[in-house]
Amino acid sequence: MDEEIQLGEMAMAQPETSLRPDQDAHFSTKIVGQTASDDLAIFVDLDVQRDMEAHALSNTNVELGGVLMGRQFIDHAGKPFVIISDCLRATHFEATKGTFKFTHETWREITRQREGFRPDLEMVGWYHTHPDWGVFLSGMDLFICNNFFNRALDVALVIDPCKQERGWFHWTDNSPPKKRQTSGFILTTNRLRFEELEQYANFYNKEPVLNQDPRYSHPNTNLTPMVMMENRRPISEISIAAMLVMQCIFFCFFAYTLWNNDHTSKVEPIPVTQAAAANSQPDATLSAKENAYREILTAIVSHETGYPQLVDQYTELQISQSQLQSSYQNQQLLIKNLNSKNSAYQIALDQQQQAHTQKLAEIFKTHEKAKDELEKRYQQSSNPAEESKLLSSLMDRINQIPAPWYWAIFGGTGLATLAAGFFLNQSVRKKKLDDALAPSRKHQRSEESANLTRPSHETNPKSPASSSNASEMFFVGHPKNTH
Repeated sequence: MDEEIQLGEMAMAQPETSLRPDQDAHFSTKIVGQTASDDLAIFVDLDVQRDMEAHALSNTNVELGGVLMGRQFIDHAGKPFVIISDCLRATHFEATKGTFKFTHETWREITRQREGFRPDLEMVGWYHTHPDWGVFLSGMDLFICNNFFNRALDVALVIDPCKQERGWFHWTDNSPPKKRQTSGFILTTNRLRFEELEQYANFYNKEPVLNQDPRYSHPNTNLTPMVMMENRRPISEISIAAMLVMQCIFFCFFAYTLWNNDHTSKVEPIPVTQAAAANSQPDATLSAKENAYREILTAIVSHETGYPQLVDQYTELQISQSQLQSSYQNQQLLIKNLNSKNSAYQIALDQQQQAHTQKLAEIFKTHEKAKDELEKRYQQSSNPAEESKLLSSLMDRINQIPAPWYWAIFGGTGLATLAAGFFLNQSVRKKKLDDALAPSRKHQRSEESANLTRPSHETNPKSPASSSNASEMFFVGHPKNTH
């Protein structure tokens, strides 16, 4: 490590004897989880825990961390405990989704920040996050614990902001010592903030709380809501009463005007033009009630404005609106029918696809069954084990034959081969000799047939010609040496 990294007198500091916060009336304490007898008592300030939780939630894409500031003590009963009074967030660190590592710049920044604290406040551990990985100590985490926070009372905190889980780890008394997770820890704060502390402890214990998440809400001050009322003067109340009276008089006048116009229209009809009269005729598509309303409205509008055609235009707009609404309803009905047909087609398509899939599955099963039968037959027809067994039995039988028999068999086989070759050679030579003597024999037959027609003295075998012919006949195919 760099010489600039100063961790203080961590290994030389010895725990002092002090009063536990849960035995001090100045503090309020609340257990998160369960505390076991063999666990190290860890007292965490409420604001420090809130700051570490907020740091963990600030970025869930990588691991975050920092160091824990506090004191290590021993109570009057001889049991050790740790108080976490503050925390320092690590900067210039190296981290990924699953790793966190302190760098030289991190330690330099932490050393610089420690200079602003009182001398008796020391580093008692560290914390880091495991976004969506759970609460545990990885190999790199144990390396940091073994090399930087290896005192007997040094602690480590792991927070999973995604799963809302947290766990404290401390060294055991085993040889060699190991890090073990505690069953719980103790939140502490000033006694005047007991209600706030209880809400946070209930949230960490996953118990019902007043707020959905107290970490993001301000403490409840229990202030009684008040409604601020201003002092009104009598003149304002008189003005309001006068306005109400004026509105009532105006409403009565408007109602009387409508009644008077309706009465005069029935007694003395208002003269209108022929076009207006034609337009004022009741429409067949409207009901009797609507026609009556139309006549009254036409009389009022013609009397007030002199434009009775406005009523006709309004009526036409109403008819057009009703037609559009009817068309819209028809379109909706058509869409509904199309949707029902589409659903039916989809069901039929699903059924066909299911039948096709089932048929393919049956074909595949049949193919697999035929394949298994063929493999079984092939194994039965050409079983390597059986062939090797037959070959070994045959070799055993051959090895059981005596040596003289080997020589007899080999000698007989050789003699038979030589005899077959000799007879084959003789047959080939005989064939060649017959082929060579065939012309001479043919010539001899022709001469014999000619001698039958000659005189007897010409055919005398004792004559030189006959003897020479005989000698020539005998040596056909073997020419005489002329040398």
